Amino acid sequence: MSTTYAKRAQMRKGLAVLTAMAFCAAALTGCTHRSQAEDPSKSEADSAGAAAQDTKVNIDGGAQQEADAAGEILDTAIFLDEKLDENLFVKAELKMPEATLYEYTTRLKTFDLAKAQEAIQQNGEGIISGDIGSLSYQRNDMAGHLDTYCSFAGEQGLADEKELSFMSQKDAVARVQNLIDQLEIGGQLGTPKVVAMNRTDFENVKNAILTDDTYQKILPSKGYESDVFDENLEAYRMEFGMETNGIPLYGRDDPPVRSGGGVMAFQVSVTVLLSNSGMEKVDIIGALEPFENQQKRADIIGAEGIKDALMSKYGDVTLSEEYRAENIWLEYFPSRSEGSIENVALVPVWCVDFAIGGNTVEDSQYTLRFHAVTGEVVS
Repeated sequence: MSTTYAKRAQMRKGLAVLTAMAFCAAALTGCTHRSQAEDPSKSEADSAGAAAQDTKVNIDGGAQQEADAAGEILDTAIFLDEKLDENLFVKAELKMPEATLYEYTTRLKTFDLAKAQEAIQQNGEGIISGDIGSLSYQRNDMAGHLDTYCSFAGEQGLADEKELSFMSQKDAVARVQNLIDQLEIGGQLGTPKVVAMNRTDFENVKNAILTDDTYQKILPSKGYESDVFDENLEAYRMEFGMETNGIPLYGRDDPPVRSGGGVMAFQVSVTVLLSNSGMEKVDIIGALEPFENQQKRADIIGAEGIKDALMSKYGDVTLSEEYRAENIWLEYFPSRSEGSIENVALVPVWCVDFAIGGNTVEDSQYTLRFHAVTGEVVS
């Protein structure tokens, strides 16, 4: 088991117990792009349909009656601890979102490179390129080296959390938000993973990385040994996931798609290296065109629906060892429409981490996604 996977699993478990509103409060960029207004023509009966989910477990009866009368969904924590079938168990906390969720249809983003270069604000310096759904900018070769040092430091825990003198972390994140706003990417930035480094940090990480077994035969040939850092060098490396409705989109830290089955998913992420000399490196993958207006209400399944989905997957299968569903969380899953390169369906899914055969979730590394409306296996 890798340390990185363990950290990802812990992060995902944290996501499973957050509400949609809590996500929006935590996101440094806010929810300024949300478009969740209901059609005024929708009837009270339609609104009440969402409240009819099996989210009423463990709610005070009086509070539930008030919620039913108002046509609302209460943010309800449900702890499942059941044997569903021979060798099939579920022991996990389930958190239903407060907000109404939607399914979306959109397309992979096509970037205007001239506009992107202007938004990056480096006066035409550097190399910028793009493909469907992706954008890459690098100021120079040294920018690539700095990014490698920061990435290594983040993975190995070699950089202390700090505020840099040239710009606060808050202002650095706001700078990235401004870039994303100008590029008009669908969704909102999530809370970033930040690595902050000064000259001393870069020197220390350079020494560590050049003696690392994985890197020591590769990096010298690319000139890393001769890197010299400016006395006042400082840089933030910020890695963001994307989210919508307060729910994260499938990203780099999420478990991979387990099976093809015609599903081609796009991990969505934004990584930026910003130094006291400006934008050094920008990498955007899985970017989508704005999709807020291309929406269809999604009345998602709750506890009973998830248990039915698990039984549908494994009920006719003889499991030779114990499968225990331990982490359950919501995620937006962007999948390419069949027969199309650019069209994307963005649907909410319930992600389920399993502990198998007495192993931990981290050791098992087995995750399934179920369509949060139909209960069908997505991956």
